[in-house]
Amino acid sequence: MLEIFERDRRFAVIATSKTAEGFLEASLRVPVALGVIDWALPQLGAERLLHILRDRPKAPRITVYAASSDPDLSRRALAAGAAGFCTRDTPPEQLLDIVSAVASGRMVFPFLDVRALRRDPRESLTGREKIIIAALARGRTN
Repeated sequence: MLEIFERDRRFAVIATSKTAEGFLEASLRVPVALGVIDWALPQLGAERLLHILRDRPKAPRITVYAASSDPDLSRRALAAGAAGFCTRDTPPEQLLDIVSAVASGRMVFPFLDVRALRRDPRESLTGREKIIIAALARGRTN
């Protein structure tokens, strides 16, 4: 992947890391505007790294690179604070375009039903379960 980014004049590779901790340390040492991380980062993991980064001032915009096209992964990446998402089967040119779009301030994700991100868990209850919960809320016992 390093070679792909080094050949493209739109990008300047500042650092690489094999772990989430290494990425975090590098981004704290040198201001980074943009990052590409693998969802399967060892140790801390990509999801936790995204949560940490999003709370920092001037956090880098992150594109998540994942082995799976499971829609749940892209939802989790979005919820954790990623600005882009693509899978390893994405052609390198398209990956570069996605990262460039993220660098320009856009968010790039495969189609997601965003209603599922904020779904109220009560919607999945049966009618009987809703009656029982309402009774419990009124102080009734089992």
